[in-house]
Amino acid sequence: MGILLEKKTVSRVLLLMVLGVSVLFLTFGFAYAVDVSGKWTSKTPGEGWVQWDILYRWHYDCEVTFSQSGSEVTADISLTLVKADDLDPNDAYPLEWVNKDLGKKSHTQLTGVMQGNNLVFDMSQLPDCQGSIVLTMSGDSMYGSGTYMNAGATMHYVIDLKRGGGIFGVFDTNTVAAVASSGFVAVFVLIIIVVLRPAHIPSTLRRPPSGRSYEPAETRETKEAPISYPEGGTPIGGAGITVPPPPTSKPLPPKQHYANTREPPRCHVHPDTPLVPHYRNPKDPGSWYCPKCQGYPWGRS
Repeated sequence: MGILLEKKTVSRVLLLMVLGVSVLFLTFGFAYAVDVSGKWTSKTPGEGWVQWDILYRWHYDCEVTFSQSGSEVTADISLTLVKADDLDPNDAYPLEWVNKDLGKKSHTQLTGVMQGNNLVFDMSQLPDCQGSIVLTMSGDSMYGSGTYMNAGATMHYVIDLKRGGGIFGVFDTNTVAAVASSGFVAVFVLIIIVVLRPAHIPSTLRRPPSGRSYEPAETRETKEAPISYPEGGTPIGGAGITVPPPPTSKPLPPKQHYANTREPPRCHVHPDTPLVPHYRNPKDPGSWYCPKCQGYPWGRS
């Protein structure tokens, strides 16, 4: 029996370890995986992508669709020119030359790499460009500023985007991650409770065994010295109240006893107390336990 219990305990511990590690991996995966996939748009209309050189500043409404596979990200970028600023009024080219492109859309595709929370694009993918554009993701926001080289000229950029709606357009990814983490932690706690549930607590998912239940065996024998008991039929505590006569001999073991009657025998030390059957295992014939003696008046079978 001890070996069987030990095997069950080991199985429970192993199951708990496997489930625990699985839940932790899933929890951290939901909570901390950086995924930029989906549609992103200008956080402020007309200011999603702003870039300038020494002559002009261009303000674009920006829409980007990211497709992520592992750490590699493909960006399909659509820019609509909303406004242009002339940074050098003495420039030979008037602003009207730039303004003719207002409202026009341009499309560019770039491939970048996720490095932690940073999305890095190597600008050498485009003709006559060098350097890189770095965007930092924070929740459902993405921001980046810096410079890169375009045809030998320094080009400054400020990019400020937001994710185009979370789940059902209501919840952002941080909220989803927090809910997912809380859910997995709750499941993990429930697993601990179920796996480590004491064996004597009945499970609602398991039908109770038919017939009599087997109670844990008591190891303590009675140390109480025998005391005298009333003679059979002697009134006690008032008129008409009597105790049954004490047993004249040791009763049969519980299994044999209950084959003939359903009335439990009485303790020869406390004749007013019905004895309780205790079994060590299903094959044990049983022993009689006295709640008042807190032991086995007739010994163990």
